[in-house]
Amino acid sequence: MIDLHARKTPPAGLRPHLRASLNALMAHLGVADREVTVVLVGDRAIVQLKRETWPEEDIDADAATDVLSFPAWEPGDPFMPPHLGDIFISLETAQRQADARGHSLTREVALLASHGLTHLLGHDHPHAEGLGYEEGATGPQWQVFHDHWQVAQAGLQRGLKAE
Repeated sequence: MIDLHARKTPPAGLRPHLRASLNALMAHLGVADREVTVVLVGDRAIVQLKRETWPEEDIDADAATDVLSFPAWEPGDPFMPPHLGDIFISLETAQRQADARGHSLTREVALLASHGLTHLLGHDHPHAEGLGYEEGATGPQWQVFHDHWQVAQAGLQRGLKAE
């Protein structure tokens, strides 16, 4: 289940497409019976959240980021709770990235949500240069992110075709 909150109003149609994309990925990963909270915010809110939660040495405190994930459990724990965690996405940063990459905000938000869910499940990667998550990033740590995005993107495409 996806608990979606918009503190920054998304464009019409984004919510159902985001749900279709994440639902497809969660079903593929065998966690469709779990809950994920997705919160859509603006740059100011995500900067504040980043300042409150990231170690000082790891951040440019004034720079907005695209997505932050907060897992509710540690991979390897014998019990996976019903709620996997929270994903915060800045719609303003996502829009800038979508414009720079030449695709829609809906696609960018779905990509970021897929990325955030992958983090909730315990995967990490080196920080990419440039525009947040890079679909072209290479290396073994990135492969799981690419694989999960492929599944989420297929769910997004099915949702777009159903319109």
